[in-house]
Amino acid sequence: MKYLILLLSILICSCSSKQSKVGVFIESTYPQTEFALSNASELFGTDLLQRIHNKAEADIIVSVVEDNEFPDLKKEGFALKKTAKDKWEIQAKDPIGAMYGIFEVAELLSFGKDISDIKEKTINPSLRNRFVKFNLPWSSYRTGEALLLHEETCRDTVYWKSFLDMMAVNRLNVLSLWNMHPFMDMIKPVKYPEASSLSNEELSERKKFWKTLFTMAKERGIQTYIVNWNIFVSKEFATAHKLPGYNKTGSFWGDGYNSELIEDYTRECVKQVINEYPNLTGIGLTLGERMGGMTNVERRDWADRTIIEGMRMANRKAKLLYRAPLSAGLTSHGTADKITEVITRETLDTLKTPLETVISFKYNWSHGHSSDKLFIVHGGKLTDTYWNPIPDNYSILWTVRNEDFFIHRWAEPDFVRRFIKNNLSQSYMSGCIIGSECYIPAKDYFSNDAGKEHFDYAFERQWLWYSIWGRLLYDSQTDDQLFAQQLNKKFGIDYGNNLLKTWKTASSYYHLLSSFYKGTWDATLYSEAFTSIMRGSNIEKNKIDIITMQALGNRPVLDTTRYINITDYVLNKNAISDKLITPVKLVDILNENADTIFSDLENYRKETPGNELEVELCDLEVLAYLQRFFAERINATVFLAEHILLDKELEEDNIKRHLGLSIQYWEKIIELKERYNKQQIPYVFKENLDYHQYLKTLTEERENFQNIEEFWIHDIK
Repeated sequence: MKYLILLLSILICSCSSKQSKVGVFIESTYPQTEFALSNASELFGTDLLQRIHNKAEADIIVSVVEDNEFPDLKKEGFALKKTAKDKWEIQAKDPIGAMYGIFEVAELLSFGKDISDIKEKTINPSLRNRFVKFNLPWSSYRTGEALLLHEETCRDTVYWKSFLDMMAVNRLNVLSLWNMHPFMDMIKPVKYPEASSLSNEELSERKKFWKTLFTMAKERGIQTYIVNWNIFVSKEFATAHKLPGYNKTGSFWGDGYNSELIEDYTRECVKQVINEYPNLTGIGLTLGERMGGMTNVERRDWADRTIIEGMRMANRKAKLLYRAPLSAGLTSHGTADKITEVITRETLDTLKTPLETVISFKYNWSHGHSSDKLFIVHGGKLTDTYWNPIPDNYSILWTVRNEDFFIHRWAEPDFVRRFIKNNLSQSYMSGCIIGSECYIPAKDYFSNDAGKEHFDYAFERQWLWYSIWGRLLYDSQTDDQLFAQQLNKKFGIDYGNNLLKTWKTASSYYHLLSSFYKGTWDATLYSEAFTSIMRGSNIEKNKIDIITMQALGNRPVLDTTRYINITDYVLNKNAISDKLITPVKLVDILNENADTIFSDLENYRKETPGNELEVELCDLEVLAYLQRFFAERINATVFLAEHILLDKELEEDNIKRHLGLSIQYWEKIIELKERYNKQQIPYVFKENLDYHQYLKTLTEERENFQNIEEFWIHDIK
């Protein structure tokens, strides 16, 4: 084996030595093209691109022409055109497209290719808005150690350089920064200086941070938005003006306490932030959270009088992210109805101030990786009001939240392709917002001593997740070969195609569980830990823990076109369509997946992978055991359901056998998880998430399942 590795190394070096320097001439200088060429070595690990000042000597000429000279190109698109033997031109209508063209060549060279391997191509963005959702740790929507521990990292521009580099390489072109009240971290209101607790020196440091961040984003072709929830003011403002509705901080639900003073304060904040930060692209608003007691019309009108009016008052135009109302009633709870949609559409159709307006909906609520088909948004079902008739004043985004995997990896490009085909092919759809509300991808607080050498920052764990979403949103025709080459390059292997297939099989666990077990808001499902708050009425509610047999049997499925839950399966076995995946079929799928993963891992490990790859192979093994675990939970629950619902004889031995196997698999999951990760981690809904604790639940259930009272109730919403 050592001799084989040595031979492969010699062959790789031999191939690399044949690569020659590629001279690049840039006709017009822009920050984005300068960034691309100056940082190609750092971004792609290749030093083969070099600047040429003599156009005639260049191998590649970069041309940015903003008129109609390149009629086939759109904004942020590029073309690679051959002009002579081994002479090329990168054509673009804007510097961002030219930057992506340079990236294309640099990445090709980093895969060991030569300039002669370049193919002519024209690529235009499939979707123009490719957002990342990033919740900030200060003034955060939720609270707790899992968020607070990121503050130092998120104040560090070195971190942001790394994160923005990743976004640019993956063609993710909008960074949206979210917290409940962003303004007091950015300005001291001229009209209301009492609202800020920052000294002049502190404010100066904060302004320097924000301006650096927005400038770095712009030179990488990345737009920036700040997004808030309503209605909030600073604690200092509330104290100074004796506002009783704001004597507490940290609560995102509550009555919409309002006055002329609060409205004027909000307008002034929005106006001043836009004026003081010229590289800030847009503002986002949310209708629903701190607006309890207000009707839909009152909420809409408040936003128009405050945030949108503040945008009108500013000395330049900004873009607007208008989040769809989260509640159709007077509370802050998630609800939806037709009237609310009609009222919101009336506003959107008449908005003229923003440079661009986009409205966003949560795709399948907080669990965007559940199904490639839409079933619910925040609050329930969505009608076609927002796109029928087709809007001409705004476009629509899907917010693809991820509350299902933070520690373990995901890589399933076929899911994203199906998602795009099913949900983003319409003319009024302009893109996606991807990201989490419960997890900040900044400080890596998961890795133990054995694992931390591979990650500077948390987002690097999910490097392939960002790559797949970004590259496919930019060019939906991107094939798997790109991702396979990225795997080969990162890990120094030659079986990236096979490894990607294994990764797809492993990642299917998340889709299978969250399509079968319906999740709504964040904590209703956390797939990588097989936990939920909606766990049944005979145990403590509002406590996240392992999904019990009761919950697994009762919980409705999300994807009603493909799955049937255990209750309905047991009661209607003879009337179920062959097209549906029954619990029994799901068990077969899960076990087949696990068999495939275990077999593939055995082959990969024969190649003596490096430690960095072994970390990720270990992760795939966890996902294989999670599929085994899920399958055994279903097996046991079906037996118990048949006893309770059909009055069959209780097959206690079989149930205990399946539950015992699930416990064994869970113990193996713990062992694998802790090879490279800490035993306990802070989690928003559990201060110290520890898989060992869940063994107690599993063991108790195995011994006491027959004593469950009112097992098959239907009150789990």
